[in-house]
Amino acid sequence: MKREHSPVHLGLILILGGTFLSLFISHHQDVIPGISPVMAIAFVGAMYLPRRWGWLAGPAVFLITNLAYLHRNYLTTGTMFSWGVLVPLAVYFTAAGLGMLISRRKSLFKVIGGSLGCSLLFYVAANTSAWWSCLTPQFPAGYAPTLAGLWQANTVGLPGYAPSWVFLRNGMAGDLFFVLLLLLVLDRDFLLGRDRAQAKTAAPRPV
Repeated sequence: MKREHSPVHLGLILILGGTFLSLFISHHQDVIPGISPVMAIAFVGAMYLPRRWGWLAGPAVFLITNLAYLHRNYLTTGTMFSWGVLVPLAVYFTAAGLGMLISRRKSLFKVIGGSLGCSLLFYVAANTSAWWSCLTPQFPAGYAPTLAGLWQANTVGLPGYAPSWVFLRNGMAGDLFFVLLLLLVLDRDFLLGRDRAQAKTAAPRPV
């Protein structure tokens, strides 16, 4: 891959650009709910940034965009972290680990499959966390403390709100869009298949 920026500059661009984009999108979630660039930054960033710290790009964007929430949560509950922060953070670290895993022998099939898999993992983890929160006395009852309540959380959600599956659809579409967009910017040859074509051209012909 040909880089116009050093790895450090590229990492800063991803983190700062992803933070501003996340803040902008968060103010328009009523238009297209469930869209965020953080998953793509965690997944693709870990593929192209140095392995020593590239896996931190996505979680860093998430934490920076949630500083106000963390501060408010600390003032109200006495802790800087809650399930609403720890669960997504764990998913973003998982996405980064998956990006590092497939980076050396990546294919478009693996990238698309990894993106959809990360979206599904985030969806299940977030909805399960919401169901679990309803089991504690700090939160009002919403889902029944049964497997039926867990199924409701991961399918239709609570009455009066958009069905949960809408967020899965939007999340998968949004994550895949940002993944392909980052690949288009960072490694256009890979996305368009030029690197594979060049490798076949350069390979010696059998005698």
